[in-house]
Amino acid sequence: MAPDLALERQRFSASAKLAVFCLCYAGLAAYLYPETYFAALGTYRLRLLYLMLPFLILLGLAIAAIINRPRSPLSWLRDKLKSRGIGATCTLGLFILCLAAFTAFKHEFSQMVPFFADQILASIDVALHFGDPWQWARALPIPAFADRALYILYAHLWFVLLAGIVVVAAWLDDASKRQRYFLSLTVVVIVLGVIVRLAASSAGPIFYDRMFESDMFEDLMASLKASNAGPDILVIADYLYSSYTTHKASIGTGISAMPSFHVAIAVLNALFLWSLNRWAGLIAWIYAGLIMFGSIYFGWHYATDGYLAIVATVMIWRYSGRWVGQS
Repeated sequence: MAPDLALERQRFSASAKLAVFCLCYAGLAAYLYPETYFAALGTYRLRLLYLMLPFLILLGLAIAAIINRPRSPLSWLRDKLKSRGIGATCTLGLFILCLAAFTAFKHEFSQMVPFFADQILASIDVALHFGDPWQWARALPIPAFADRALYILYAHLWFVLLAGIVVVAAWLDDASKRQRYFLSLTVVVIVLGVIVRLAASSAGPIFYDRMFESDMFEDLMASLKASNAGPDILVIADYLYSSYTTHKASIGTGISAMPSFHVAIAVLNALFLWSLNRWAGLIAWIYAGLIMFGSIYFGWHYATDGYLAIVATVMIWRYSGRWVGQS
């Protein structure tokens, strides 16, 4: 009994330290960039998330209940509300605060640090793939409905899944798996979203010609305009570019190619779900593959942005597992 109590105290201490670190991360963004931070915090998309949270919580609870106690999910819900109600609520609150902070840093970094790595990354892409990866991707005979589906998976479903997985993890019965996910997510945000972002500041193929007065990706832009979902992608690109030039922040604004955060989060979620359930993990890995392909296909990223994101996220997941005592 005593060892179990000591282990619980140790895990609570680790969770408290992680929560304090996340509060410091959000607080630093609010202190350094108050206008950007609070603009992001009160934006329409986050207000929509506030409205979605009750549904996401119910959905997350249902999924977690089935995973943890498939024969008696209702009893698990009752027990979990007693044991995790406050903790899960605080976790979701921290997620919202940190989401606004991530946007603030990303948006401000776009203003502070020149995009100096694009030419290098574009050259590496060509050397590795014997041509531009986006050309190989868009040469595939993808029908219009698949083009549209990929756009929905990449542009709309990604954030819904991120929020949904956060809810699932917040209510998860296994404390070590819960800690591993949130520790990994935090390290991914800091290492990839701050350190690598600054060390390899880049805009991406879809912004290349506008940023550098070039015609290198003129064919990519023409291909996007001629495709089913391409015009919608270009509307998003115009929105991000307008936010960049006017310095007006909202959730998700800020231009950054290296590394691909879309790919990193999709891979992290796949690793997490694979640790819970192999079928859920398999679906998540397929989705991560589609996100990687879509990042190139739509011109948001160089292929190397995704490669680095995959390798770094897997390494972070492995080391986070050692930290919480999982293999």
